[in-house]
Amino acid sequence: MEDEDMTEAEIDALFRATQPIGNAINALAQAELIVAAVDDGIPPHVRARLDATLRDLTDDKDTP
Repeated sequence: MEDEDMTEAEIDALFRATQPIGNAINALAQAELIVAAVDDGIPPHVRARLDATLRDLTDDKDTP
């Protein structure tokens, strides 16, 4: 189906139908950028502090 042969309603319907795919691709692209920034951008001393905090938060502790 050529774009020139489609009505505005058909174009809108196809856009709505494919929007979730576009949203998912965008989310993946953003996640890749975040992972790359974290992987390269956290200084070792900050990473160690974050790791320690995560361990503290996730350790099994006896809490009342």
